Amino acid sequence: MARLSRQYRGDLSELAEIRRVVLDAGREAWGDGASGEALDHLGLAVQEAASNIIRHAFQGSDPGAVELVVDADTEQIVVALYHRGRDFDPAQIDPPSFDGSRYGGFGHYLIGRCVDDVRYVHNDEGRRGIRFIKRRNATAKGEHDMQLLVETFGDVAVIAVHTEQLDASNADDFIHEAEPVLKDHTKVVLDLGRVTFVDSRGCGAILSCLRRLTERGGDLRLCRVTRPVRIVFDLIRLHRICTILDTKEQAVASFKS
Repeated sequence: MARLSRQYRGDLSELAEIRRVVLDAGREAWGDGASGEALDHLGLAVQEAASNIIRHAFQGSDPGAVELVVDADTEQIVVALYHRGRDFDPAQIDPPSFDGSRYGGFGHYLIGRCVDDVRYVHNDEGRRGIRFIKRRNATAKGEHDMQLLVETFGDVAVIAVHTEQLDASNADDFIHEAEPVLKDHTKVVLDLGRVTFVDSRGCGAILSCLRRLTERGGDLRLCRVTRPVRIVFDLIRLHRICTILDTKEQAVASFKS
């Protein structure tokens, strides 16, 4: 896997160069047979991610710096954009409104649609930012694919479920999309703040995640469980086998205590 690393000023005038460098690395790794659509999607994701960092992370007259790291091989391209500016909580991003009633939220939405694995990074040796993967031969995403927002706090991964229900209709999708995170981490938090309905199949999916982690010596925490979901958890006594905490911060900290 070939790696390149570059530093850029935190200025919007750098966007075109950041995008060019990533796409050149992709063309070199994938050759002439590369899918133009795949690279177009990658370029858009890079644009949105870098733009969000430059516009929101830096304050005052010093724009700071954006570090670009690209790892590319014949199968996938991994892009990371790091900075030391202001951190933010992507779980607070509202989904975009498609009727024109509200502006915003489209950047995060587009990144999730254009690439195959997205993780927001916090406290990585003082850096924060975003890391995503574009696979050369990935199956195209459908309109109704489940969207999981993934953050990393050191060695703890937080998975936020961005859907109102976790049930028989999407439990298999949830397990499939969570699998890369479960593979890479043994300390995982499941943020259920947006889930208002869960059935037996959804509970089974959560327990499947717990089993996969404990088999490798890891553990799962749940947080921000809504009242309707907590009623179901109480009925099956899920709290006896899985720790449930009020906030994401408490859940992450519980792994360090």
